[in-house]
Amino acid sequence: MSEAKGMIIKMKGKKLFILILTIVMVISALLTGCGNTKTTSNNTSKNTSSNNTKEKKTFTLFYDTSTATPYDYTKTPVWKKLSDLTGVNLQVSYLVGTDETSKATLMISGGDLPDLIVASNNTFELFREANDLVPLDDLIDKYGTNIKRWYSQEDLNKMRDPKDGHIYYLTPARKTLYLYPYSGFYLPLEVLRDAGWPKKLTLDQYFNIIEDYVKKHPTYNGQPVIGFTALTDSWKIFTLTGVPSYLAGNANTGDVWVDENNKAHPFAISQWAHDYYKKLNEEWNKGILDKQMFTRNYDSYLSLIASGRVLGFYDQRWDIQNAINSLEQQKLYDRVPFALPVTFDGVTKEDYNSMNMTGNSAGIVITKSCKDPVAAFKFLDAMCSDEALKLENWGIEGKDYSVKDGKMYMTPEQLTQYKDSNYTKQEGIGQYWYFPHPNDGEKLADGNFVSPQDTPEYIASSYKPYEQEVLKAYNITNLSQMMAPPIETPYGFVYDISIPDSEQQIKIANQKASDLTRKYVAQMIPAKPDQFESIWKQYVSEMQKAKYDLEVPYIQQQIDWRIQHWGTK
Repeated sequence: MSEAKGMIIKMKGKKLFILILTIVMVISALLTGCGNTKTTSNNTSKNTSSNNTKEKKTFTLFYDTSTATPYDYTKTPVWKKLSDLTGVNLQVSYLVGTDETSKATLMISGGDLPDLIVASNNTFELFREANDLVPLDDLIDKYGTNIKRWYSQEDLNKMRDPKDGHIYYLTPARKTLYLYPYSGFYLPLEVLRDAGWPKKLTLDQYFNIIEDYVKKHPTYNGQPVIGFTALTDSWKIFTLTGVPSYLAGNANTGDVWVDENNKAHPFAISQWAHDYYKKLNEEWNKGILDKQMFTRNYDSYLSLIASGRVLGFYDQRWDIQNAINSLEQQKLYDRVPFALPVTFDGVTKEDYNSMNMTGNSAGIVITKSCKDPVAAFKFLDAMCSDEALKLENWGIEGKDYSVKDGKMYMTPEQLTQYKDSNYTKQEGIGQYWYFPHPNDGEKLADGNFVSPQDTPEYIASSYKPYEQEVLKAYNITNLSQMMAPPIETPYGFVYDISIPDSEQQIKIANQKASDLTRKYVAQMIPAKPDQFESIWKQYVSEMQKAKYDLEVPYIQQQIDWRIQHWGTK
C-alpha cells in the first residue's frame, strides 16, 4: 500500500475530500494515454499536504520471439517495486500457437501493434521494412543516461541499421559469465582422473587417452563402451563439420575462419578438414567410433551421453546440458564429461571459449503505435538504473539479500532461495534479460556487482563436489579456465551474418555444399582405410563444382562494413 493511500484511509470522516480526490484521479486517467497505453494513479505522495500524485504509464509489451517462455512477471513482488520505481505498469503477452514471422506479418497487416516488442532478428527486419519502428538515436542522446553508461559507443554502433544508420533496438546480447567452457572435446571425470589430469592435448593424444581407457575398461554397466561419437542430426552436424577450424586454433566463426588481418577463408575442403576426417576414419576402423553416429537423432545422442557409455565427443556446453543433468540425477558423477582444448600438433593457441562481447542481435523496440515514445524510452532507460538492476538481479533487500557495511551478500538461506528457480520465478528475480542491461561482471556505483552470479562467493558455491575435484586438480577457480579466455573481435561473431534472399545464387550454393558435406563425411569416415583418399578427392571436386565458397566475398564485405562502422569514428 502506498504512503498516500495509507494516509487517506486514516483520514476518517473526511469523505468529501476522498470523493473529490477520486473524481480528479478518474478524470486524469481518462485524459492521458500512450497508444495502447493507459494512465493510472498509484496514489504515491511524499507530501500529502500538497496532494502531489505520481502517475503511472501503462505500456503493452509483446515478446515476438520463440526463445521467451510465457510468464507474467508483472504479478511478482519484485516487479511491483520496479513498477513503483519506474512509474510504469506493463501488460505483457507472448508468442503462442504460431511462429515469429507469421505473428509479425499478422500484426503489421492489421496495423495493431503493441507499444513495445521484443523482436528476433527475423521479425525485426519485418517491422523495420514496414516502417513501424521508432528510431532511438535522439532518445538515447537526450534521455539515455543509464543506457549510455552501460552500452559503449561501439556497442551502440553495432545496432545501427545498415540502410539508414539509425538505431531501432537495444540488444540484450551482452558479455556473459562463463562457469564452464563454451565448447571443447569432452572426456568423463573418471577418464581425466585415470589419465592423470591432462591439459591441452593434440588430437592424437586425445584419442590415445580414449584408446587406452577402452582397452582397460571395455564395458560400462554391462554394455560396450563407445570411445567417440559425433552429433550429425540436422543442422547440429556443425559439431562434426565445424571442428577442423577449432583444431587449427580458430574461434567459432561459422563456415569460415578469419585470420589476424580480418580476412575470411573457407575451410570445408581444407587440409584441416582432410586431417580431421582422416583421423576419424582411422579411429572408426579401430572400433573406437560410434557405429550409429550417422543415424542417431539428437535425443538418441543425449541418451548415449546420459548412459555414461560414451567417452569422447566435441560439442558446446548448452547443447549437452540435459545429458549432464541426467547423469547428475543418476549420481553418475564419474561419467560427467568435461571439456578440454584439443588442437592439431604444432598449434599453439586455441579459442574454444570462442567470443564474449556485446552482439548485434535484435532486441526490444518501440513501435509507432506508441503515443508516448519518450516515456516508453525513459522506462527502458530506468530499467537499467542501479536501483532497478538491484531489484531485477538481487531481489528485495532483507528478504532476498542482505547488506553489511555497504556490501550486498546472501546468507546461506538466501543463496538457497536464489538457486531455486521456482522461488526466483515466483519472486520475480532474474526475469528481465530482454531489457537493456550491463555486461556480466559490471559493478554498480556503490561497488557491488550488478548480479550476484558475478560474485566470487556465488561462483565458488556453484560447483558441486565432483566439479570441485576437477577445480582442485587443475588449480583453477572457474571451470571456464580450462580454456583460453574468450576473445573479442571488431566484426562480431560472423556466424550471425545471414545471407539475404536477394543473394539467391549464394543461398543455392550453400545448400548444395551443405548437402555434399553431409553426404561425403558419412562416406569418408566409415570407409576402408585404402578408400579414404579417393572419396576425399571426389568430395573436393564436387564441392568446387558447387561453388562451395561463393559466400566468402559477401561475408568479407560484411566483415569490412562492420569494422568500418562499428568503431568510434
